[in-house]
Amino acid sequence: MLDPLFSNYADRYRARGIILDPFQIEACEALGRGHDVLVSAPTGSGKTVVAHYAVELALATNQRCVYTAPIKALSNQKFAELRGMLGDETVGLLTGDITVNREAPILVVTTEVLRNMLFHDAPEVYDVGYVVLDEVHYLADPDRGPVWEEVILSLPPHVRLVSLSATVANTEEVAGWMRSVRGATDLIVSSMRPVPLDQHVILGRKLLPLYGPEGEASSVLRNALTQRDRHNAPRDRSPRLGDADRRRIIRTLEQRDMLPAIEFIFSRKGCDLAVTALQRHDVWLTTPAEQREIRKEIDAVRQTLSESDRRAVRFESAANGLLRGYGAHHAGILPALKSLTERLMDGGLLRIVYATGTLALGIDMPVRTVVLEELQRWNGEGFTDLTATEYTQLIGRAGRRGKDKVGYGVVVGNNELDPYALADLGSGRVEPLMSAFHPSYNTVVNLLTGRNYADARAIMGRSFAQYQRNADLADIEGRAARVRMRIEREEANLTCSHGDLVDYIRLREKLGRAAKSARKAAKREYRERITETFESAQTGILFAFGRAKELEYGIVLSTEREKLRVLNWYGEISWLREDDLSSELRDIEPFTLPTGLSLKHREVREDIADTIYDAVTERVELGIDRDLLGSWARFAPPRDRAFAEHPVNDCPHLARHLREGETLMSLDSRLHEMVELSESFTDSVGKDFDRTAAVLVELGLLRDNDDDVTLGPGATTLSHLHVDNDVLLYGCLSQLSEGELDGPSMAGWASMFLGEDRLGTRQPTWGTLPHLANKARREADFLHGLEHRHEIVRTGEVTPGCSDVFAAWSSGATLEDCLAMSHMVAGDFINAARRVIDLLGQIVVAGADTWIEDVARSALDSMRRSELF
Repeated sequence: MLDPLFSNYADRYRARGIILDPFQIEACEALGRGHDVLVSAPTGSGKTVVAHYAVELALATNQRCVYTAPIKALSNQKFAELRGMLGDETVGLLTGDITVNREAPILVVTTEVLRNMLFHDAPEVYDVGYVVLDEVHYLADPDRGPVWEEVILSLPPHVRLVSLSATVANTEEVAGWMRSVRGATDLIVSSMRPVPLDQHVILGRKLLPLYGPEGEASSVLRNALTQRDRHNAPRDRSPRLGDADRRRIIRTLEQRDMLPAIEFIFSRKGCDLAVTALQRHDVWLTTPAEQREIRKEIDAVRQTLSESDRRAVRFESAANGLLRGYGAHHAGILPALKSLTERLMDGGLLRIVYATGTLALGIDMPVRTVVLEELQRWNGEGFTDLTATEYTQLIGRAGRRGKDKVGYGVVVGNNELDPYALADLGSGRVEPLMSAFHPSYNTVVNLLTGRNYADARAIMGRSFAQYQRNADLADIEGRAARVRMRIEREEANLTCSHGDLVDYIRLREKLGRAAKSARKAAKREYRERITETFESAQTGILFAFGRAKELEYGIVLSTEREKLRVLNWYGEISWLREDDLSSELRDIEPFTLPTGLSLKHREVREDIADTIYDAVTERVELGIDRDLLGSWARFAPPRDRAFAEHPVNDCPHLARHLREGETLMSLDSRLHEMVELSESFTDSVGKDFDRTAAVLVELGLLRDNDDDVTLGPGATTLSHLHVDNDVLLYGCLSQLSEGELDGPSMAGWASMFLGEDRLGTRQPTWGTLPHLANKARREADFLHGLEHRHEIVRTGEVTPGCSDVFAAWSSGATLEDCLAMSHMVAGDFINAARRVIDLLGQIVVAGADTWIEDVARSALDSMRRSELF
């Protein structure tokens, strides 16, 4: 029998023409039974229905619901959405730099804000009955992931948790961990998209299907790429698109009724240039009626900005593009303009938006088509291939529920495109979610507030990071047991009439480096062995060998005088010459090739590659052939009298014995690695907690008593500093003298600790900031050395490059002036300024009842002086 509350909830959707999907019903019913739920479903599938039901339950039971989002843009979007549903008085917003109606029964917060509320036992959490963790797959994010785990570990048991995730490969593992720390947790998984997705590749003016009838890369696409490759000169191979290419993409999509679209470029500059190019060619995609609607929206935003601000952010240029039906969306754009672009697209008034990957991070802006210009993205250090999860998340924006019968994912093709790899990428395969948790200094101090050391440390053992390592530990120990069994078999087979051959082999390995002359002789002898095995290689034999510092397995297909034709375990055919080898060819087993099938066909080669892999799986897992990548010097006899006097050393068959003992040496080495790895995984997060706490003890922030570790002077101050450079900020804050900073210079000083690369490291010039920047650098150097001794990395670099800029902004400088000073774009400046505001709020609390509180509050008020915030 359905709960009357849920029946009413479902009926309201039905009245709007929406029938809830089975996974939505299952999740809502589980939540109604008092269970936590973990919902994993594709982007755009309607996970929000479950979150809104948690809101419904909270209101019906006179409890509060906290709705979290990983980034402030999502929090702002969710805040607007819920206020539209429930009214202004019912919904509040807390994002660190913005506070709206914090007494409301429904609070939208960033995950960091919720973590801080839980750590400090804030009154806002006393009557919370439900918490929604949206985008919970952020557990894997190196920067934000630890916060998610801290929230899950800190939530009171009576609070019901709704975790919403994009599709990941290991949902059962995530749910298992949640059950271990939270109790009853229902896992609800859906792989069905509400709007089916068709995937294509666009080549010139042709739009070709990615998949054929059998679910593999279509023959029409493969043939088109082959023809293109045959006729295009090498200079045409660049995947970069020109202005004409993008206009052609728009025309192609328009002709097939596939607009509106998001086109991902993965470059801010590329997005801006794409919009500028369309304007330059006078491209219009909107009707007069649509332009009138767009003008109203633009005028509303224009009125919130001064003439100087509009000039600084090139507002009129961006507005001109939006009026024509297109725009750019990336982190460098003024937030107000990004929000305008999202609203216009949501209202069906834009035809195409050029975006970086940040748009895929949960922003609700669905379209009919998603276009990917490249299959690589910038990760902050270099270009890296898109993962299957990233690809799936990007194209997941395609297809609007209730508007489209089908969504389209389109990849721009070029001569470098591998259709098989793309078909695999688009197959829905996703990677597992891996914990990024580590205890920060702030975490250690907060956990020790009100707990003894043993209890605080025990929480580390409940983390998802340790849960996963425990699972890995079982796998490692299982493989180690198999290695030990193989070692026993090898030991039984190794005999010598002169003495204990196993003892001799291990003694030889243990004693180490040989004399230089012996190593030269060993190198010469091993090259001869490589030549011998190469020249004696026969067709139809599966070999293991080292080539280009990689271990390979391959079957010899044919032999010629100076080369072997080999099919390796990747399904690749290549010629192997003796000079290519860094090891001997190790005979694994004879191999029977299929008859009557041509190796020209990729499918045939891949079937053989799978058979090869099956044949060597155990050897790979146990590392039996990894010795082939070792130095030839391992064959040289060591310089040691005990070794020279060993009876086996005089055996005339010693060379043969040593070859027979290679597997044993390889297995011994592998077992040693596994034992070390096992020891590192055992209680690894707890050990990390110990090392982090040890640094705090050395700094005096914790006291190491005989029977416990307790808070020291300054620990309470540190507990309020929730920033990556928390201890660095604390150390510098404690060294400040009254009168050393006024409001503007405090704003500039705080920006030094954001650890934001875009701020730069150049020396400031404002007032006392140069002196304080030097002190901060010395403090950072000291902490880096201390952390190195304790084998942890926590503290980043000091970033004073824009301290003058934020001091100037706090003093009344215009946005235009600040952007000119900093060489930053508007979005980056506003985002960094919001982080400064957030941090100043923390300093106000940390410096309570001191002069620091007054100065930080003054800085906070002056930083917020504009409607831009």
